[in-house]
Amino acid sequence: MRSNQEVTRNDDTHGFLKGWTLPTSQQIYAFVTTLCLAMALVLRGSVWAAYVDPIDLPAVKYATASQALLIDVVAAGERLVAVGERGTIVYSDDQGGNWTQADVATSAHLNAVVFVDDKNGWAVGEDAVVLNTKDAGSSWQMQFEDRDAESRGPLLDVAFLNAQEGFAVGVFNKLITTNDGGTTWQNAAERVDNIDEWHLTGIAAGANGVIYISSEFEISFRSTDGGESFQPLAVPTIGTVFGMLVRQNAEGVDEIVMFGIGGSMYVSRDAAESWEQIETGTTLNLLGGNWAADGSAVFAGTDGLVMHLDSNLTKATQLEPPFPAPFGSALAVDNKIVIAGFGGVNLIDNLAATAQPKAE
Repeated sequence: MRSNQEVTRNDDTHGFLKGWTLPTSQQIYAFVTTLCLAMALVLRGSVWAAYVDPIDLPAVKYATASQALLIDVVAAGERLVAVGERGTIVYSDDQGGNWTQADVATSAHLNAVVFVDDKNGWAVGEDAVVLNTKDAGSSWQMQFEDRDAESRGPLLDVAFLNAQEGFAVGVFNKLITTNDGGTTWQNAAERVDNIDEWHLTGIAAGANGVIYISSEFEISFRSTDGGESFQPLAVPTIGTVFGMLVRQNAEGVDEIVMFGIGGSMYVSRDAAESWEQIETGTTLNLLGGNWAADGSAVFAGTDGLVMHLDSNLTKATQLEPPFPAPFGSALAVDNKIVIAGFGGVNLIDNLAATAQPKAE
């Protein structure tokens, strides 16, 4: 048997050049390997060239947007607005019966939304994205993002004292502020006395320039100077506080509902100087909530948790959910509860009838 190196074709009629020698197996292997590497580099380069950061992509419009994963829901006057995954924002003008997807400048995940009136609102999310709307949530424009920050991570909540002064908080002690309605935002993490950089999970404004920030590991923060500085605030709960609701009583003193991990709920009637525990009857996490027009409050959480707190802030009642799934927030609208979470926005009808102990 002759080796490949000895095999030649001298007959031009067979289509080979005279004197042509078959390559060795090693040469074939080297050629194929080189070809594969070259193709891989070309394909990889084309992928890199085609990649666009979701922050820079407008949110995709789709017919089932109201069924996307939605994290927060609030009222903007008579309109309801919910925000969530991939820049999805939807709004309803009929108390949650029908929803329309907004025009949104980014596909970044959104975690929270707030309005200061029926037109002007802000939403925050991944990579410290801040969006603003001036048309009641129909369209949203980018105001800020920090994808190249040394300590990257999402903003988890946002609050405004008025149409100009706002604050947003997030992971690893992230705090940004604005004094011009969001035209410019500044890093203000140094204002929080949080040397261990615990996550800042929620923020709420009280009376007379007092601002509250919820956090982790039995600690939260309070500012009594309009947000210029935040001091540690001892709280009675064990573990993470996911949020606080704040209102003023007849004397103008802040009343606070603090909620979080393991179904924990505490109420302060003296601007966080003292706390009383509210029995919730659950160990599921309470993740978000809103005040109702009658002074009561509604909350949502993991595994289909939906809860109502009476207007005296003394009795919490677990409600029947539309289905057992994780929910991010709840909003009372007339006699209904609008829930945002896994599966989008859903309704619980007849709040008065459902505000009874959940069947075992």
